[in-house]
Amino acid sequence: MRRIEFSAAPRADVALLKRNLEFWPVFREVVSGFSTIELETVSSPLNIRDLAPVVRDLISKKTTLGYASIAARFHKSGARVLLAADQVWQVADALNDLLPSIPQVLVAHGTQRSEIMRHYYKVVTRPGRVLCVWGQSDVDLYREVSRDGVECRVVGSLRNADYLRLYPLQMDRVKRHHLLFVSQYSGQEEDNPSPTSKRNQILLSLKNHLRQYCAEHSLELTVALRPPVSAPHVANQVSEEIAHYVRVFADIRLHFTDPSMAYDTYLASDESDVTIGVPSGTLTESFGRGNKVLMFRQSPESGSYYGFPVEGAWLVTEPTYEQFAERLDFLRGQPRAELVAQWREAREYVLANAESDSPLRIVRDLVTRSVNGERV
Repeated sequence: MRRIEFSAAPRADVALLKRNLEFWPVFREVVSGFSTIELETVSSPLNIRDLAPVVRDLISKKTTLGYASIAARFHKSGARVLLAADQVWQVADALNDLLPSIPQVLVAHGTQRSEIMRHYYKVVTRPGRVLCVWGQSDVDLYREVSRDGVECRVVGSLRNADYLRLYPLQMDRVKRHHLLFVSQYSGQEEDNPSPTSKRNQILLSLKNHLRQYCAEHSLELTVALRPPVSAPHVANQVSEEIAHYVRVFADIRLHFTDPSMAYDTYLASDESDVTIGVPSGTLTESFGRGNKVLMFRQSPESGSYYGFPVEGAWLVTEPTYEQFAERLDFLRGQPRAELVAQWREAREYVLANAESDSPLRIVRDLVTRSVNGERV
């Protein structure tokens, strides 16, 4: 049942979505010093003081009670801008319909892929809306896929920036792990030895290759368990994930990161000789920070879910074991500093400002300009 409230909305400069803050605490760092209002999007309360505008929007805008309540609270607070992640584009669109004069600064949760853009995250152009993307590769993809000209700003990754604010990069990085495998575990369907989905076929092939390589070279393997960055862990998720990899990498000496510790995967990657996985945001961020990575890409002919926009020594495309082992041998045999210099153009293309915390300042500047009524 929807909660009823009576107190007036607090005055604010910036509106945030409470659901975002569970997984994007870095937003609080961005808006430090501004007054904020946190809007509830799950069972949003109805304020009796807002009854008139809520009813008006229900009738004239054909919206839902929840969105009308959120918009009324937003408007009463006086907030001048919405800061939100692109994963909540439906909420952002609804609020733009109801409050079209309020600017929106949306932050991309990762690098873009055409398949994902077409089927999952449909950020579209709106007056006053800016989408902060990771790299020029995302801008180029939006121009290709989206026909309505989404206003993009190349910023970089906010999470990567927050990590670097806490743990500045070291030129000479201590190698504590030979190989780091970044998990994409999503449940017991990954135990199927004959998967039907392309996603699980890719993951099974990668894990089989990696198990064989570690066995042949008598190498320990560190597994970066999935942290709760987009949704909370379900019951027993961590224990089931560990049990899965104990079975998959039988007879390999294993270590695991702690997904309850913020940025533990980032730290492990910076302290690993080579980080291995599908082309996820974590691999892209590590690549951008100047680490040796090996991304296991899906063949472009079959889709772009596990795609990557730039060819190079950091990438293999559905390889045979021999191709996989040859590339991993090459990466392990090269000094990190030499590869990172050779890869600089590609790294900066997919992830801007990857070696500093400047994305925090850039997004804050966009928010500040909106609060001050300036065009962003």
